[in-house]
Amino acid sequence: MNFILGVPLILSFFGISIIHFYWAAGGKWGFDSVLPTNENDTRVLNPKTIDSVIVGFGILLFAIFYMIRISVITINLPDWLLLYSGWVIPTLFLIRVIGDFKFIGLFKKIKDSTFAKNDSKYFIPLCSFLSFCGFLLQWYKLTY
Repeated sequence: MNFILGVPLILSFFGISIIHFYWAAGGKWGFDSVLPTNENDTRVLNPKTIDSVIVGFGILLFAIFYMIRISVITINLPDWLLLYSGWVIPTLFLIRVIGDFKFIGLFKKIKDSTFAKNDSKYFIPLCSFLSFCGFLLQWYKLTY
């Protein structure tokens, strides 16, 4: 079960981190469609290169965490770190699914912008998947 839940998480997080590093290196593909916009399709966030680097490394750490969690690599981490990280990571993505009640997530008010449509079609399902698999893996690790 660890492998079935962990590998999709690892691959997803590696992919997402690669995309962020691509943007940090100046890549443009997909950049405009992943940033929240208002009713006029004007961006409400304007991240800098360092922002993409920070997010890329954070997401990469999530991939490494799950590699440790399913024993693909062996790094001795404190039990408390494995326990809490195993709950915090999927919780972050669950919060992303719920959203900010204006621009992102299930309860967004602005629903007709290009970003809002992409959010509903791609980002909410992806974050739901990451959250669900993360919670399930954590529960499985604690009960077996």
